[in-house]
Amino acid sequence: MDNAPRVDVIVPAYRGLGLTLACLESLLGATCRTPHRIVVINDCSPEPDLTAALRQLAGQGRLELLENRRNLGFPATANRGLTLSPERDRVLVNSDVLVFDGWLDRLAAAAQAAPDIGTVTPFSNNATICSYPVPNTDNPLPADIAPAALDALCAAENAGKTVDLPTAVGFCMYIRRECLADVGLFDAEAFGLGYGEENDFCQRAAHCGWRHVLAGDVFAVHAGGASFGEGRKPALARNLAVLAARHPGYLPRVREFMRRDPVAALRRNVDVARLARLAPPPLVVRLCHAKDGGTARRLADEARELVAAGFTPASLAPADRENPDHRVRLTVDHPEVAADLVYALPDELPRLVDDLRRLGTAGCVFHHFLDLPPEVLALPHRLGVPHEARVHDFGWFCPSINCINDTGLACGEPDRAACQRCADVNGTDMPHLTVEALYAQSGRILETAARVVAPSRDAAARLRHCFPTARVEAVPHPEPALAPPPPPAILPWDGRTPVRLAVIGAIGEHKGYGVLLAMARDANRRGLPLSFQVAGFTKDDFPLFATGKAFVSGRYPENEAVDVIRELDCHLALFLSVWPETYCYTLTEAWRAGLYAVGFDLGAVGERIAATGWGWRLPPSRDGAAVNDRLLALFRQPPAPGTLLP
Repeated sequence: MDNAPRVDVIVPAYRGLGLTLACLESLLGATCRTPHRIVVINDCSPEPDLTAALRQLAGQGRLELLENRRNLGFPATANRGLTLSPERDRVLVNSDVLVFDGWLDRLAAAAQAAPDIGTVTPFSNNATICSYPVPNTDNPLPADIAPAALDALCAAENAGKTVDLPTAVGFCMYIRRECLADVGLFDAEAFGLGYGEENDFCQRAAHCGWRHVLAGDVFAVHAGGASFGEGRKPALARNLAVLAARHPGYLPRVREFMRRDPVAALRRNVDVARLARLAPPPLVVRLCHAKDGGTARRLADEARELVAAGFTPASLAPADRENPDHRVRLTVDHPEVAADLVYALPDELPRLVDDLRRLGTAGCVFHHFLDLPPEVLALPHRLGVPHEARVHDFGWFCPSINCINDTGLACGEPDRAACQRCADVNGTDMPHLTVEALYAQSGRILETAARVVAPSRDAAARLRHCFPTARVEAVPHPEPALAPPPPPAILPWDGRTPVRLAVIGAIGEHKGYGVLLAMARDANRRGLPLSFQVAGFTKDDFPLFATGKAFVSGRYPENEAVDVIRELDCHLALFLSVWPETYCYTLTEAWRAGLYAVGFDLGAVGERIAATGWGWRLPPSRDGAAVNDRLLALFRQPPAPGTLLP
């Protein structure tokens, strides 16, 4: 092999003695077959010790040193290095980067993989779209693996694999000499001291037909921002504006790249390998939608329970929660490797199965299949592991999930033909399934499950009615013990004192928004001494505000619910769900806040109030005036706690 340098490794230096020397030691110490030389350009450093150290290394013949007589900034300093040897490829390396054995060989191989590749960027902990393990994040270095070992793992798991990028990332940027000759240097005049110059270069290169790629088999450490210090953010903002004006399509392309995230497969390869090295406890995969609410809360609680029981919890959900598509996201809750793995189905289903086997999957739990690609529903069979199911709503047999028909109230679960007519008229959350197909799909899961857990007797009974051979158990969600709330001091009511009623949570139609609005309007029209204090938010706050009888607190962190409810200083809590809820966490929060509950005698709300006696039950109704009248009668002559009002 010709030992003449084929690559110039160019390191502009300005500040940071420790980081710069660590960078140079890593470059000098890394074993690489590719002939290269290291060129450091001192951009008139204000640190005498740094200048002295660089001169000493150059005097020892370990590197070549150029010195600027005045500070030029990164783009102009980089340009000085880029013009040294037109016959060589170049790598621009920030002075706060660490590299490892073979790094240059792998970058050079990626650059030569196709004649139109102009630049190559490695993975790093801090490299925007090339960041690992989390993209567009300044990641801390992983605790489970040394950086050199992580680079070696990338080399093994992603050997020769590249992904096209909208731009290179300038912290460590390999530039083919043909590309540089075609495109020209960085625009030092437009980008001043730095930030954005490599993006501008890459957009100009793309206009000339050059591609930019990530080398998935290289990882380099990047401290980030060491030279700029406090001036980093203003410089970045200013130069991004220049970039956007010069290349109007650039930022939209980057946003689309981030949305598609084509690098996910390469990050996934490394994540799975890291997890496998740690030999985690057996994995339990929970399949669910990606929505918020009580289901998400139960998943979080269950994860803690699984860890305590000696398992590693994982969840499989739609990759894009806002616009679900054919991609799923496997999130493994491991304390050392927060793996976030995306698979495009059906093509990558075999890879998903292989990875789950490699990680030692012991079983699956179906929480929900809304928005999940149908291929994943056969995971337990493909893996050869047992599965269970959890009930959070009635999507198992109801296409609208909550058993509400066109009356706006619970339907009573008619026969399948009537359910299909309802779906045809009122729409469905699962348009790809007929009612018969939904029953068949759910039956394959529920009737072969080791057990099906519903959080209330009411929910369990509804599931047994539809799937009589399923092993359905009624098991309330585990929660800390509750002290009984005190009976409302305002009762019996004197008929004059204003009564404040707390309505808790995210109040949409299924949670009784329409009933609440009708009650507030009726209270306003008749001048009733009732007000409705929403601890949370509603589907449309403004009509409620317009009644003069309602207040809405707005969203709050889940752990602040009890404090928010108490601050509203209400006399009772009101539950108006028009569907048979399976549990209702907000009922627990009302009791924790010291409030008796008044709720429709429907589903778990009615069941729990009857069982505890911590409130009263009302017949379900959408007639706001009728509900108000029942409340006023209750307040005047409270019946025995737990009673169902006539």
